Amino acid sequence: MKHTKKLLLLISVFLSAFSLAFAYSTDLTVHFIDVGQGDSILIQTPAQHLLIDGGERSAGPTVVNYLRGQGVKALDLVISTHPHSDHIGGLIDVLKAFPVKEVIDPAIIHTTKTFEEYLTLIEQKNIIFTEGRAGLSRELGDGIFMALLHPYKPSDAHLNDASVVTRLEYNQVSLLFTGDAEIISEREMISRGADLRSTILKVGHHGSSSSTSPAFLDAVNPAAAVIMVGAENKYNHPHTEIINRLQKTGVDVYRTDLNGTIIVQTDGVTYKIKTERNHHAETRPGQLVGSVKSDKYHYPSCRNAETIRPENLIWFSSVAEAKKAGYKPCGACQPPSQ
Repeated sequence: MKHTKKLLLLISVFLSAFSLAFAYSTDLTVHFIDVGQGDSILIQTPAQHLLIDGGERSAGPTVVNYLRGQGVKALDLVISTHPHSDHIGGLIDVLKAFPVKEVIDPAIIHTTKTFEEYLTLIEQKNIIFTEGRAGLSRELGDGIFMALLHPYKPSDAHLNDASVVTRLEYNQVSLLFTGDAEIISEREMISRGADLRSTILKVGHHGSSSSTSPAFLDAVNPAAAVIMVGAENKYNHPHTEIINRLQKTGVDVYRTDLNGTIIVQTDGVTYKIKTERNHHAETRPGQLVGSVKSDKYHYPSCRNAETIRPENLIWFSSVAEAKKAGYKPCGACQPPSQ
């Protein structure tokens, strides 16, 4: 009897461990790393580590330290969406710090020292270099599939439109990573009949009005969107037009300038989004907030709104109401001005 109980206990422990391991193996985690005005996205499957872009050169140490903090010791794949410095700069430190099996790149010429150093490292380390083209795909294991939707015929005349656009699918949950692809690229993908529909959209070109056209947003039909952007950047990204467009279609909006690093976890059926800072950029249309001590109105999620003392808080049901009261739109969260 004693031996039977012991055997049953061992079986129970084994089954529990197996159950936990199985539960872990079904997870896909995507980290939108806060690198300021740039992109860097870590994708972790049960079997592989992938990285899309590395931010500016100055962001390299941040990306390397973040990857190490997530237990990354090597990268199975690095995708360089296009050769602008805010996407490939940090990859130089990444390529130096980690063994990398393969790099996917649009393979277009860009005459900068950063790009030259990036290519030199790939050659020196004998990393497989693959031209990123629409139609390329990868099975990542555990039911996770990656497909390249763009570019088809890239040109160095307009680097943003040479961006590698990738769709990641895990059962019922999908993510679309657009690099800096602009409206021309969006039209091309739609005309080619690309499968764009995705649960989560990485908004193109840091929320610039040069991307995320109404037709493209309709084709993707996301439930949530992530904008990778630096606080108070010189380009005024994200543009108010894009924030309004996303919110009017009911999309939950997350921004690295407000939320910090954003992490998406999914089991292929449901997903959850965690943020470094609790500044969710979503709000219901028309819901705005201000302070009796200032003349600015904000989205409730704005970092400036969160500093308003409760006794000074004032709510507006619309832009017209806020403007009638003499308030102006906040420059940080950029609510609509009319």
